Amino acid sequence: MKRARRLTAAAGAVLALALLGSSFALASSRTTQPGKTVLVYFVINDQKTAYAIYREQLGGGTTELTLQRYVLRGDFAKFTVINRGKKPHGFDFYGHKIPTLKPGGRVHFSAALLRRGSYPYSSPTDPGKAFSGKFPVY
Repeated sequence: MKRARRLTAAAGAVLALALLGSSFALASSRTTQPGKTVLVYFVINDQKTAYAIYREQLGGGTTELTLQRYVLRGDFAKFTVINRGKKPHGFDFYGHKIPTLKPGGRVHFSAALLRRGSYPYSSPTDPGKAFSGKFPVY
């Protein structure tokens, strides 16, 4: 009789731990889902720096790109910096100091955007507001 009670208590404890563990796993998967991949293009010409954001949409076995106005916290961003001007231009953003790009040059880097905020970007070779700005992460 004592042995049966101990086995029942042990089985109950194991079941409770399993249920508790699965509820933690469910709760954490809902709040920490991986973000989507976004493609961000910074284009520098001789007049200004601008950016465009594209989100990858998967569906039906194909990948579509849709133009976005912002990125979300948790998104994984693939950045491309392109110099479309006739002069060399540099670029600083998100801890990356891009050396001077020759006309037609491009650089790629990736980053997980884990915090909300406005992140400044600028071209150190070009003074003025047209070559700097803030990149929003919501």
